[in-house]
Amino acid sequence: MAAIVVCADDYGISHGVCDAIDTLIGERRVSATSAMTVFPEWRQRAADLKAVATAGGASVGLHLTLTDHEPLARLPRLAPGGVLPGLTTVLRAAKLRRLPVAEVEAEVKAQLDAFEDAFGAPPAFVDGHQHVHAFPVVRWVLLAEVTQRYDRACAMRTITESAMRIVRRGVDPVKAEILSIIGLRHAAMCRRAGLTCNDSFRGAYNFEVPYGPLFRRFLDDAGGKPALPLIFCHPGHADAILRARSSLVEARAREFGYLSSARFFDDCARAGRTPAPFQSADLP
Repeated sequence: MAAIVVCADDYGISHGVCDAIDTLIGERRVSATSAMTVFPEWRQRAADLKAVATAGGASVGLHLTLTDHEPLARLPRLAPGGVLPGLTTVLRAAKLRRLPVAEVEAEVKAQLDAFEDAFGAPPAFVDGHQHVHAFPVVRWVLLAEVTQRYDRACAMRTITESAMRIVRRGVDPVKAEILSIIGLRHAAMCRRAGLTCNDSFRGAYNFEVPYGPLFRRFLDDAGGKPALPLIFCHPGHADAILRARSSLVEARAREFGYLSSARFFDDCARAGRTPAPFQSADLP
């Protein structure tokens, strides 16, 4: 069967989310996960995740975080109160080219350092919490740092999808198209740099509907046959830490319920796709 990356975001946001993702990787249902290194849970769980991912054939990457949470670096302009601003503020500043470049650089370096220090290896790929890695300013800084550190041995998640496939799939098409437009230049930059990238991006929805029927549509290529499609997801178990840090709680449990079910493998087989890791061919 052909490969598809099933990437669970937000590893490290809480122990409940880490537990859920560990289970899915161990059962080879999730083939990649991206970690939020701004949280202490990352340092506590990284070594165990490395063992789980090695046994389960999964890739582990950095989930660059520039919104809502405490940064690792001192950012007097971007996070003057010690907490990063919300998504709307960051996106507006990025579009106006008003993000403080030196501070974005400092935080990118700090989060990559935190990944390497705890995991004992570079990230197999990089993506972004709320897709910030594809925003103006951030994408330039991130690409420069990633290629300087790792050359082409680190893959990059892109957030673009064919408009035809978005319409045919019919899952939250407005949201999917907005993300795709935001990510066009980022995707072009990454490919020019020779980085391994997914060539189809799926998984955006409103978090308020049953997950299984949507995932079956995410598995559908909806025309064409991308070589490396990627579905991003947010499985997790609810706990007090998650509730304190994220408004996305119940949807995580629904996603885990489907991804851990027998129906998941049946749906993958029916679509002719099997979960596969997300990493560069140049990875040592």
